[in-house]
Amino acid sequence: MLDLTTKFLEPGETLVCFGDSLTHADPGYVAILQERLPDNKVINAGVGGDKTPTAFMRFQRDVLDMKPDAVSIFLGTNDSLVGRGRWADEPMITPEAYRCNLVWMAHIARLNGISKVSIATPLAEPEGDNWHEQGDMYADYCKAARAAANELKIRYVPLDTMFRDEWRRHPGHTGLLLTKDGVHPTAEGYRMIAETFLKAWNQ
Repeated sequence: MLDLTTKFLEPGETLVCFGDSLTHADPGYVAILQERLPDNKVINAGVGGDKTPTAFMRFQRDVLDMKPDAVSIFLGTNDSLVGRGRWADEPMITPEAYRCNLVWMAHIARLNGISKVSIATPLAEPEGDNWHEQGDMYADYCKAARAAANELKIRYVPLDTMFRDEWRRHPGHTGLLLTKDGVHPTAEGYRMIAETFLKAWNQ
């Protein structure tokens, strides 16, 4: 059984943050994590536009070869949007394919001696024009991320819950609240993402 009372990271350990443009952003949540975890090395392994199938192709180089003590996997925004609307020229990645990809990334990390793995859900839903075009496309992918984490008994970071809770604090608000363009967080959004990671990791 997963022990949620112990800290995810111990002093001196190295963490790889593996993700897409939401991870790659500088400044973004990874920089905040490094500030809040001064006794740890935090490596930003985010690539804009990445999805779980393409991320798999660089998992060896950007995660395993770094030989970290821990890896945080935060993908799913692009998985949920491709194959639809303005992104209809790409193959669709189903929630089940996304879940399987997450499971295999985490499993391969463990096989290579990385015992500390966490999976973050996507944010709850797009905002603004993306919301009007796509609707609640993230929901099934958030469930899939949770299912992957539960299957492997590893920590998950509930960014979707954080996102929805913040919207509930602003009744009547419309448009953009936590993102600049419907997808990419504001500075405050990144701060909240970092805080949610730290809380989930019990840091």
